[in-house]
Amino acid sequence: MYTVAWTDDALDDLTRHWMSATSEVRQEINDAMALLDRHLRANGPRLGESRAKGRRVLHVDPVAVLFQVSEMDRLVTVIQAWTF
Repeated sequence: MYTVAWTDDALDDLTRHWMSATSEVRQEINDAMALLDRHLRANGPRLGESRAKGRRVLHVDPVAVLFQVSEMDRLVTVIQAWTF
């Protein structure tokens, strides 16, 4: 198991999208964030697509996140988040 931490920037980005969304899309964003947290907590280093500097990207419709994993600390840090 890993601890999942979201940077303020990642949460701020999603909050802006959430605030301008319909109630249906807001629920989809909430559900995607909960699923992302569960997946990253359980399998962070094995999920998503690799990117430069040891970062990874994971998509759970309608949210995508850029994250990095510290195996030593058992920590997944979500650096950026956006909707698509």
